[in-house]
Amino acid sequence: MDQNDQPLIKRVADARAALAEAVSAQNPVGLSRALDELEEALRQAREGGIELPPEPEGQVS
Repeated sequence: MDQNDQPLIKRVADARAALAEAVSAQNPVGLSRALDELEEALRQAREGGIELPPEPEGQVS
C-alpha cells in the first residue's frame, strides 16, 4: 500500500462510519450525505486501483 493511498483509505473508513452513525440515528439527511461521500470515495479508490480493507462485520455500506 502506497503512502499516498492512506488519505483515501481514511476517507472511505470515515464515510463508512458516518453512514453507520446515520443509520443508527435514523437520520435521513445524514444518510444521504454519508452515502454520497462513500460512493465518491469508493469511486476514487476504484479508479485509482486502491485496494481497500474489508468492511467490519455488521457495518452497512
